[in-house]
Amino acid sequence: MRFIFISILVLMLTTKDLNGQSKVNFLEVGLSYLQPSGSFKRNLSSGRLGVNFGYLRQLKEDKPLFWGVNLYYTSLGSASDVIQEIIDFSLVDFDFETTSHLLGFNGKLRYYPEFYIRKMEFYVEALLGYKWFYTTTNRTVSGDSETSDSQIDEGNLSLTYGLVGGIHYPIKGDHTFLNLSISYLPGLSEKYYIKNPNNQITSTTLDLFDLKKSTTDIFRYDLGITYRF
Repeated sequence: MRFIFISILVLMLTTKDLNGQSKVNFLEVGLSYLQPSGSFKRNLSSGRLGVNFGYLRQLKEDKPLFWGVNLYYTSLGSASDVIQEIIDFSLVDFDFETTSHLLGFNGKLRYYPEFYIRKMEFYVEALLGYKWFYTTTNRTVSGDSETSDSQIDEGNLSLTYGLVGGIHYPIKGDHTFLNLSISYLPGLSEKYYIKNPNNQITSTTLDLFDLKKSTTDIFRYDLGITYRF
């Protein structure tokens, strides 16, 4: 993660090639709707809202080919409750919260074909990266946020790849665009936690989740803004 952000910063600071010629850069931010597919859909039956961020840089001046990175995040489910524990022979209330997360990060190549419909500009992308499935549990003494601890209960990387089709529509000059895209992101089989409404708490809110394993295919629908500079 830190390496990705440092790479984006370096790319933004080097917006001219060795000959001093300017290349186009894109910053992107938006909302995502992630729809599970295949075996993943059997464990996670409904879609999830998320956010996404991206950066792209033109490979060669006057050529419609870009490379860059993309990050996206969504929660796969969360549960919280107050659980009593015996501390020094006394019952103490603890606030527990468990959340299952999906963080995706990809490298990508984007190409703009010579095809337009009025002001709409189209593009296609190829992606390669990982989905990181991880689950965290926070435990805090009720009413005392300074006495808390957290842990990662499970964390696994799923190799992922995919294709994207998208549209840019100018909304402010030639530098700000509405960005709409659809991605298909298959992923290799990995473990992840999914909330089960039939489970009961015994000692932690993690008890409300089941550990699943499957392929991790998703469709991702994005709506956001692209800024060109």
